[in-house]
Amino acid sequence: MNATRERPEIRFLTSGDVTAHERAAAERAVRQALGSAQGVSSIQVTLSVVADPSLPRPALAQAVVDLDGRRVRAQAAAPRIVEAIDLLRERLAVRASSLQPR
Repeated sequence: MNATRERPEIRFLTSGDVTAHERAAAERAVRQALGSAQGVSSIQVTLSVVADPSLPRPALAQAVVDLDGRRVRAQAAAPRIVEAIDLLRERLAVRASSLQPR
C-alpha cells in the first residue's frame, strides 16, 4: 500500500520587488529540488531583490529545510531573481540528496 507523502507548507519571507509569479516559481523549484527527499518537516524560503543597479547580483534566493532533524541551507545570488531561483534549485537538490540514505 502506498502512503501519500505530504510536504509541509513553505514559509516565505520576501523583500524588495518580488512578484507572486516569482514566489510561485520558487515554490516549484524547492519542491522539485526536494522531490524524493524523505523526512522534510519544515521549509522556509527567502527571496530578496535590492534595488541598486550598481550591484552585480542584487537578487538572492535562500532555502532552509529541516531534513530528518538536520538543517539544510542553500542560497544563490544572481542578477535577476529567476536566475537565483534556478541556481537555488540546483544547489538544494545536491545538498538534500547528499543527506539521504542510499
